[in-house]
Amino acid sequence: MAAGYVSEKHVEDFPKRVGTTYPEPRALESARRKFWYREDLDRAMNLGVDAVCRLGEKFRAKMAEKTAARNAPHGAGVRRP
Repeated sequence: MAAGYVSEKHVEDFPKRVGTTYPEPRALESARRKFWYREDLDRAMNLGVDAVCRLGEKFRAKMAEKTAARNAPHGAGVRRP
């Protein structure tokens, strides 16, 4: 799951980069089950809390724009087919 979170194309590439590009796991349940915190992976990818918050703001703004367009009277704004 951690490999997918950081958008690795191949799951096998993720363990090769642990310790260099990506941090070591925080929790080890067994040799095969390891757990990373999202905050650690975000930090490794240079995604600070501010970047994540801005993404949420952009999403909310886009959703508000779509809602406004949907609720606008016909003839106002762009017409949908």
